[in-house]
Amino acid sequence: MIRLLDRVCGVLAVVAALLFLFMTFTICYSIITRAVGLPTPVWTVQLNEYAMLWMTFLGTAWLLAKNRHVSIQIVVSRLNQKGKKVFQTIHNFMGLLLCATICYFGALTTWEHFERNVIDVQVIDVPKALVIIVIPVGFLLLALQFIRRIVEDLRGGETDGAKSGPAGAASRAEKPMSGTTSKGGEG
Repeated sequence: MIRLLDRVCGVLAVVAALLFLFMTFTICYSIITRAVGLPTPVWTVQLNEYAMLWMTFLGTAWLLAKNRHVSIQIVVSRLNQKGKKVFQTIHNFMGLLLCATICYFGALTTWEHFERNVIDVQVIDVPKALVIIVIPVGFLLLALQFIRRIVEDLRGGETDGAKSGPAGAASRAEKPMSGTTSKGGEG
């Protein structure tokens, strides 16, 4: 089951990257056509709005699985190993609760839009349910990742759950973002 989750998240991360490329190319195309005096395609803004939404929710579960999400280490870095484990477990339970709640209400909202046939009327008329369905799907995948992390924590895995990723090879050890150290200071 974990391998399936990894594969789904990996494929969706690739789709998110492709959407990012689509956005880059369409925005550049619009800028170039405007600069040379050609008419700009009217659909670029609308499709880029959708792409930003989809890109965000398709890639988040993969980021969480790789432990590459944004985290602030100012408190955690001052804790001992047991404190870090407790904090991580509490964090994972809170993340699960939040993601499950948003998934539930997002699914209700999406279903309501589908039943009422709500249309997003812009340049291209699109059923609103097709636009926002990615929100409950993304939060469902995030909730599954948090469940995975909780199980790893309760089984006695490392504080950062190093058993993540395909074939368990990827480490979720904290990797500070460029410009900062794991202690939260400038690097």
